[in-house]
Amino acid sequence: MLRDSDPARRSAPSGTSLRTVTKPLLIAASHAIEEFALATARDAPMAVVALFQRLSYFEREAHLYARIAEVADVTLVGLVGDVPPRLPPGVSHVVLSENEPLAREWSVTVLTPRSGATLVARDLEQVDGAARSLERGRLFSGWWSFRRGDAYGELMRLRTTMGPRLTTDQNGGLDEVLARVVSVPGTESDTRHDAATTLLLNRLSEERRRADHTANKLDEVAPGAERDPRSGLPTRAFLERWTDRSATGTLPVGLVLLRVHELAATRHRFGFRAELAVMQSIARILRHRTGPADRAVRVGREEFLLVLPSRDIELLADEAARVQATISALSGAYPFVPTPATAVITRTRARPLPVGELWAALDRATEAGIPVTLLRG
Repeated sequence: MLRDSDPARRSAPSGTSLRTVTKPLLIAASHAIEEFALATARDAPMAVVALFQRLSYFEREAHLYARIAEVADVTLVGLVGDVPPRLPPGVSHVVLSENEPLAREWSVTVLTPRSGATLVARDLEQVDGAARSLERGRLFSGWWSFRRGDAYGELMRLRTTMGPRLTTDQNGGLDEVLARVVSVPGTESDTRHDAATTLLLNRLSEERRRADHTANKLDEVAPGAERDPRSGLPTRAFLERWTDRSATGTLPVGLVLLRVHELAATRHRFGFRAELAVMQSIARILRHRTGPADRAVRVGREEFLLVLPSRDIELLADEAARVQATISALSGAYPFVPTPATAVITRTRARPLPVGELWAALDRATEAGIPVTLLRG
């Protein structure tokens, strides 16, 4: 999906639009630029610099960067965290700090004396709720260009920002490419490649969005392991698939783990119809409290998990208090079954989601009689 981004965040070069994009579109655009680097051309030296955020993301593309390193004079990747244990021959790295701005960037830049291409995107730490998974729905604010001048400017920015921590060979290689750039008449104002690429990416993104929408609708009506037959809510199987391939340290996720006490005994004490009515009432409340990017999941016989991407602690606490109070008040309506509830909240960048830690905190809160408590991440 492409759409106009917040005007306050404009930072793209003149003639290039800053857009809000999902991760699948960035993957497609990045692959286009990486193939640009691999295309045979008598135009050397060449530098390729990419920021991957996390090692796990680079590992999925390591084979491609091994090929790039065979034809490029400099192949450099930026990664957050400890030094990677092993990289393909010819690929070097720079370690990014967890809290620096570059750690939130996704980029790939290719520059030769006569050509260049670049993509730069910044993590918005938000989610498109229509996406098939949490990772596919991650939103970025970004731009791309196949103009050599834009690639030159981006490589200069990265060289200046990362220069003090680069090795002598890395700095020397980048400086050699930058110094060899030559004037090519007419190329700096030519936006034809950008226009064609944007159209193709837009069409591809819309096709993927329609496919995700269709698959999600099928999930809602088709019985299976991802849908609880009593409440109609997604199950743990859905949660595992929806959060798969999401990396620790990236998207912040708010979690509310809720326990409705005595729910497991409702059918035995009050009958099947009462159990079904209570379960559907709980599901209705949870759906009402979730937005397009959120998910409510049944994770136990009496436990439900609200997954709320990008929420801060204050909003989580307010949401948990409202849900806990609303569910506890169900005993005043048909079938008049007591439904006391306890909730634990946390905000985390950890993957897998810390459901086990939340569960243990919920047990402690239940024993202490605390309606809503915070698990600090």
